[in-house]
Amino acid sequence: MTDPAAGTPAGAAERRFEAAIFDLGGVMTEPLFRGRHDVDPEYLNLVAFFLGEFRDHYHLPTGAHDLHLLETGKISDDEFFDRMCARYAAAGNSPVDARTAQKVIFGRRMVASSAMIDSVRQVREAGYKTALLTNISREGESLFRGLIPVEELFDVVVDSSKVGLRKPDPRIYELACERLGVSADRCMFIDDLECNVEAASALGMHTIQCLDPVTAADEVVQLLLGHHAAEEVEAEA
Repeated sequence: MTDPAAGTPAGAAERRFEAAIFDLGGVMTEPLFRGRHDVDPEYLNLVAFFLGEFRDHYHLPTGAHDLHLLETGKISDDEFFDRMCARYAAAGNSPVDARTAQKVIFGRRMVASSAMIDSVRQVREAGYKTALLTNISREGESLFRGLIPVEELFDVVVDSSKVGLRKPDPRIYELACERLGVSADRCMFIDDLECNVEAASALGMHTIQCLDPVTAADEVVQLLLGHHAAEEVEAEA
């Protein structure tokens, strides 16, 4: 999957890419929902309800569902869970306290991917422009800024709740490119969700779907720098 022409091997006159754009959850962090075994059986139906809404609505570029409103900054986390729990009860389920639901769904804290952080650092130090492009709520910024060294890693941060757009709306990718000062076909885009990757690809970006941050981090470095991600880390040790 590695394209040696993407980076700058010895003697190369021109880079294929100028920038790399990274998603937050599942890329800069470990997967958010995969392998969860910590959910109390009492709340399994609640989690299934949330994931069902996510499946049915998340992939739509625009919309009036609460997921869209949450990630474009129009409602808060508390409002989202108040309204979701009301829908859950209206669907015939036993009522669940909204704050409890919030802890069940998002109670497990995000864990930064050290492999991807190292990858982004290498790429930026090699002269590529970098951006963080995330769908997140208004309350999310303090969480991710406390999790990863944002200023050290990224030239640009595009936060859906601040710009009022969210992936996979093409306009938010175009905004990221505009802020980076590069065209879409000169960008690499890394995200864990297929719908977001497909939207970026339709704009002409080279895309990587991140199924595992360690594997994707290595692919990014191979494509842009021509070596494995771990090689530079080992050299510095």
